[in-house]
Amino acid sequence: MARGTSARIWRLTHGATNSAPIRTSRAQVVASVILSAALLLWPALWNGYPLVFSDSGTYLSQAVRHYIGWDRPVFYSLFLLPLHLTLTTWPVIVAQALLTAHTLHLVRRTLLPGVSAWWLVPLTSTLTITTSLPWFVTQLVPDLFTGLLTLTMALLIFVPERLSPRERIWLVAFTAFMIATHQSHVPLALGLLLVLLPLRRKLGAAVPLGVAGIARAAAPVTFAILALVSINAVAFGRASLSPFGNVFLLARVIYDGPGQDILRRDCPAAGWRLCAFADRMPSTTDDFLWQPDGPLAGAGGAKVVSTEANAIIAAALWAEPVAELRAVLSNFLQQLSGFASGDGLEAWPGTVTPWIERIFPPFEVALYANSRQTNGKLAVPPWLKVLHGVVALGSVAGLVLPLCKRSAVRGFAAATVLALLVNAAVTGGLSMPHDRYQSRIMWLPPLVLLLSLPRLRAA
Repeated sequence: MARGTSARIWRLTHGATNSAPIRTSRAQVVASVILSAALLLWPALWNGYPLVFSDSGTYLSQAVRHYIGWDRPVFYSLFLLPLHLTLTTWPVIVAQALLTAHTLHLVRRTLLPGVSAWWLVPLTSTLTITTSLPWFVTQLVPDLFTGLLTLTMALLIFVPERLSPRERIWLVAFTAFMIATHQSHVPLALGLLLVLLPLRRKLGAAVPLGVAGIARAAAPVTFAILALVSINAVAFGRASLSPFGNVFLLARVIYDGPGQDILRRDCPAAGWRLCAFADRMPSTTDDFLWQPDGPLAGAGGAKVVSTEANAIIAAALWAEPVAELRAVLSNFLQQLSGFASGDGLEAWPGTVTPWIERIFPPFEVALYANSRQTNGKLAVPPWLKVLHGVVALGSVAGLVLPLCKRSAVRGFAAATVLALLVNAAVTGGLSMPHDRYQSRIMWLPPLVLLLSLPRLRAA
């Protein structure tokens, strides 16, 4: 009777097409994770230094110089400091590679317990070549966590019963940290939670969560929001998720058209500081936000302009709501279809180099200075960029297969599709479309499709 009951529970939670879990030693798991992590480091080894982006300078300097930037949460900087210790940034990307490999291991083990732990190595090898994943693993920005938090949220929502108590605690803490590292991660995590949680049984979850399970799935979002609000209240006197986030929305409304029309209509009578720049706005939102001599800087900076941003946004939306809605939809579609690998891999002499030179010792500065990226010689090879695009599009189309299969893989496929849509809406629709925003999660469809193949073959 006990054996029959046990077998029934196993079929319920793992599906009839999956074999019993293979006994794997801890040493095998550790070895497979380390080897997989090593495979993910190749772009940095080829470059001669971890990859950087314009934001990397801020992330490296916040914790060292004890300040909080108006535009980027401090939590990723706090993650970096004990790893680089103002000596070298290489431990950072090693840690990111290990975190990625371990997360992939947990997903592989929960969805495919009937395959060996060593299956992680060819899985990671495939992703390393055919997707943008290693290019974000080896970059000193938190963009890697956009895809990882999608997977950890799916683990907590769909298959927590297949995780040990320690693993569940780890995933709650790790997911909360990842959400708090980037402003766009809060709406993404909320979207995943609010949409997937009510639909989990229809999406392949076999075991009810119960009150404790629901609380556990919601805990990372709750902890991250509390952390962001608390630190902003202390640092800026504003109990807000993003105390100056309306500046980004202001830039979007201006460059969508309605905001520009309002400035021309109401200035100079409105008395807004941006009135002085109404007739000489730069060509892009990036120039508006980040140019040292741009309108935002000239009007007193983000903290000053933020006090007037809501009034300009409200006036623009009231005057031209349909035009703004069309612009948001257009930006969303543009972002959804724009995911070419390699965006942002140029040299950053103005925003990164000065911080590297101030923070790190001469040997580290020399490594950075001699890297391909710093010398303008780093780019995703054209053939590899094409391969990434073909694999991504083919995998998105292929997700229809796991979506039609009633198992936990179905839930992960649904989470992936939802993440693609929410990420495009938040970054493109409310900010400005950039290939890097969507590229940072386009490795999820190939991963989920690969994980679904053994089940589909068995079926």
